[in-house]
Amino acid sequence: MKPLRWLNIGVLTTAFLLTVGSSNSLKAGTFDSQEVNSDNFIAVAAPFGDDQYQLLIIEQRSNQRACWQEVGSNPAIVDPLLLNFDFTGICGRSTDSNGYSIRMEGQDLGLDYLLRIVERNGELVLVGTNRMNRQAPKVEIGTTQGLSNGNFLKIQLNPGWRFTRRAYQGRELGHIYLTSDTAAPVAPAMSTPPNPLPPAAPEPAPVQTEREFIFTKPTEENTPPSVTVPTLENPATSPQTLPPPSSNQTVPVLEQLR
Repeated sequence: MKPLRWLNIGVLTTAFLLTVGSSNSLKAGTFDSQEVNSDNFIAVAAPFGDDQYQLLIIEQRSNQRACWQEVGSNPAIVDPLLLNFDFTGICGRSTDSNGYSIRMEGQDLGLDYLLRIVERNGELVLVGTNRMNRQAPKVEIGTTQGLSNGNFLKIQLNPGWRFTRRAYQGRELGHIYLTSDTAAPVAPAMSTPPNPLPPAAPEPAPVQTEREFIFTKPTEENTPPSVTVPTLENPATSPQTLPPPSSNQTVPVLEQLR
């Protein structure tokens, strides 16, 4: 069974539609809900891409023609018959958060929770996940009670969940709620990561010790002895004795300071 073309187009425009849906839900607190005949609705796990699924809600608005057909159970395979005819006025469909959301204990959670289909333990599970706080508990709404790759599968709503319709000042709207009378789970406070420690200061460079040399004037007690050097005429036999320096002559002496 081939996936719906319009469903794939809806996937490509999800970001835009989420924005539109959010704008429609800005006054979610002012919306009411009206009870509906749940037999006229079905939640479907619709395949797209590589082994991925998204939520599709089909509504039977008229008895003129059937909008879907179910085959088997655990899981029940859904044949979306509305593909085969112009379903205007006969069938309704909701393919994204612009057309459906969660309502719990009379509160519209369209701005707080996203509806997702995840695979778990051999079945597909419809869950609501908090948009902002990943630590918040997930809300489990229904399961397919089995797998059948590549097919549209019916999502069996868990006990306590039902379909309702959004209403504003007594007027019915097209938006569909997945409704429960229980309260939404309390999300734990979002933990903020601790401030990073400042980088450690670099170790100071090792101090290099330097030795300084100065010249000092020699004293008379340190008068150097005379030095005998060979003369140029006969270096081997004619030594020449140099006189010691007079007391008035300054000879630098190299000393070491530590």
